[in-house]
Amino acid sequence: MTPEDGTAPKAVPAGNEPVPDRLRLVAWMAGHFGRTFTAAAVSARLPENADPDNPEMLSRALKTIGLRSRLIPRDIRRIDPASLPCVVFRKSGDPLVVTGLPDRGIVQTVDPVAGGLEAEQKLRDLRRSLLPGVLLVTPADDAATGRLSPEAAAETPAKGHWFWVPVRASWSGWMQVLLAAFLLNLLTLALPLFVMNVYDKVIPNLAYVTLWTLAVGVGIALALDLVMRTVRTNILEAISRRVDLKVAAALFRQAMQARLLERPGGAAGIVSTIRDFEVVREFFASATFVAVIDLAFIGIFIAALYFIVGPVALVPLCAVPVVLVLALLAQLPLGRAAARAQQMATKRHVVLVESLGGIETVKSLNAEPLMQREWEAAVTASSRVNGRTRFWSNVAANGTMLVQQAVSVLIIVWGVFLVAEGRISIGGLIAANILAGRVLAPLGTIAQTIFRAQYAFRALGALNRFMKLETEEAGAVRSDAVVRRGALSLDDVTFTYPGAQNTALSGLTFDMAPGESIALLGRVGSGKTTTGKVLAGLIRPSSGTVLVDGIALDQYDTAELRRGVGYLPQSPELFTGTLRENLVIGAPDATDADISRALYFAAMDEFVAGLPEGLDLFVGERGARLSGGQRQGIALARLLLRRPRVLFLDEPTNAMDHRMQQQITERLKELNRSGMGLLISTHRQSLAALAGRLIVMDAGRVVLDGAPGDVMTCLKDMGAAKEQETSGVR
Repeated sequence: MTPEDGTAPKAVPAGNEPVPDRLRLVAWMAGHFGRTFTAAAVSARLPENADPDNPEMLSRALKTIGLRSRLIPRDIRRIDPASLPCVVFRKSGDPLVVTGLPDRGIVQTVDPVAGGLEAEQKLRDLRRSLLPGVLLVTPADDAATGRLSPEAAAETPAKGHWFWVPVRASWSGWMQVLLAAFLLNLLTLALPLFVMNVYDKVIPNLAYVTLWTLAVGVGIALALDLVMRTVRTNILEAISRRVDLKVAAALFRQAMQARLLERPGGAAGIVSTIRDFEVVREFFASATFVAVIDLAFIGIFIAALYFIVGPVALVPLCAVPVVLVLALLAQLPLGRAAARAQQMATKRHVVLVESLGGIETVKSLNAEPLMQREWEAAVTASSRVNGRTRFWSNVAANGTMLVQQAVSVLIIVWGVFLVAEGRISIGGLIAANILAGRVLAPLGTIAQTIFRAQYAFRALGALNRFMKLETEEAGAVRSDAVVRRGALSLDDVTFTYPGAQNTALSGLTFDMAPGESIALLGRVGSGKTTTGKVLAGLIRPSSGTVLVDGIALDQYDTAELRRGVGYLPQSPELFTGTLRENLVIGAPDATDADISRALYFAAMDEFVAGLPEGLDLFVGERGARLSGGQRQGIALARLLLRRPRVLFLDEPTNAMDHRMQQQITERLKELNRSGMGLLISTHRQSLAALAGRLIVMDAGRVVLDGAPGDVMTCLKDMGAAKEQETSGVR
């Protein structure tokens, strides 16, 4: 796909990328507070096209550069000048920075999106154009002592546990849930008191007026009960939604940032672990958790029982520890079953994901019976574990039901004697039976509640271990280093894959000048691919030094490093969606001209031009509707769209035909002439021919390095010598 005038695009790598409008306010704040900022590093820590007009998203963006912020419901007139600069939001949604209040009627502002335009305007006019609330901003390391107001400092969540901090942040909602639970338990007293008074007062005296008065009162109580339960459910749902959003974002961010060699169980294992969060979320948002809250208020009913029937209250009071002991005893086998159930669920999930992910391989090898066997074995084991779980849960539930029925019988038997003695009334006895049922109601599913809690906390433990995995980036942006030239230097680099006996790289040493083109040659397993992963920061060398533009690899933010050092793996992945969506996945601001340029240099311009759907072609799951060569071409175009300073291409044409390979070779030469460095791992002579230098690797080290003619001569001489040696042995 060439430009409309038919000329080939100019192969000019990008220089300094301009700051996108959506990040200009963040860049201004970084400059004001002396914080490190690069657009690529900040964008990598946010969802694509994050909207800074949203205060919550702006807070997340500011957090990436080490700034804390809090939206407080305060009029700008009441802001302490010491808290400036702060951010206000206009009714149009655009944020505005307030930098000074020199006079009661004047305010100084900066509009970063408008190029940092500074202005003074009347406070009265500004207030008319603003939405309620002010976003206070402060460096994260002095938030508690300096610039936030006391209210904002108290409300700003501190860095802490990935789950409990968001839960505690909704403390006001939890207080409302507890208050609602207290009021609901008080309202529950209305029905037994109504029954008691009807039997004791209304029926003996046929007091119909009293009956209707009591009926109206209990009707109001029941209506309030319905309202309170609805309100409590809505509050729990709101809390769950807020916590779910923050926690789910943290889990996905951890999954994306975890180092490639630090992922136990691989992708399927991580998916299974993250899926376990549903168990945790459902426990805290379910009726089971509500029953746990209600358990804290059984004292209300015990007190009411003692007030109505005196010593009979001892019966349900003694039944409570009996039910708890029964439930705890059931947890011994249930706890073991919970651990085993979690393992079986993970195994079942891994079998399913791997089978579906490699479905073409499974079918081509007629491996369906093997996968069916693995699946059925996992399901059978899971069913056995779940069967034991249900058995012990039923034992505990049936035991609890027996205790509840025994309590009812004992209350009636004891109550009859007390009625005969005149110590309690018949209505009081009936009310006592109702209240006793209410005391034991939260305990009816206590065994299942404890089991679900145990399962949830086991899942939480697995998630804790997952969240402690070492990540590529932690916290705020700490480096503004940018790859500008593309010079590479490796000195005595060694690397060994976890669990491997042999080193993948052993004392690897070579330099690459900016704009140079090098072909890496060598046998399979000689370390070429590992070299590319090290240069792209995907894996860290065990020892040695890697420099990019004279700066150590670890000093780069990974987003900036991979923006400057492009890495194309042997088997690139496409994602479900259209061609355009796959192309711009790493460059969301790319224009049609940028896409045309990238497609040209990847030799995919003719293919896309001939498609009726064009860039809107749906490529299928993981690009299944494209051929292997087309997938490689699209992946190369996607990488070129980011305009790196140096490219590492790992067998970029191994699935392409001869014509397409020739086009790729010629156009890569154009890119190289423009100043883009090329480091190509290949076994193909045609690709190696475009390089100005050849490096031959073996056993993770450089064995030959020089001009193509010299290296090829040495290889021929070495081959001839080896052949003579072999002939001599024979």
